Amino acid sequence: MAVSAEYLAKMRRALRRSGESADAEITDLIEECRRDLILLGVLEAKANDETDSVILGAVRCFVRWKFGVNNPEAARMQEEYMILRDELRRRAEYCTPPTG
Repeated sequence: MAVSAEYLAKMRRALRRSGESADAEITDLIEECRRDLILLGVLEAKANDETDSVILGAVRCFVRWKFGVNNPEAARMQEEYMILRDELRRRAEYCTPPTG
């Protein structure tokens, strides 16, 4: 799924970046995070949901973890991402297809 301009702007704010020079890298990281969540069992529709606050938090941590070089917050953001990722895997609404 494509990354909307609004979602990309949220990630820029999370990284404290005002320009668009890093948009391609940020977009790649968002997509990488989504793929990681899907591989872990999160439903594709949920992983791509740009309105879900838990998914947003996971993507934000992932992008903060992976973005840039010499990132002093990288280890903490990696830990936060791993916690959120594990929580998503335990929640049925994120990993069980709707019935009916």
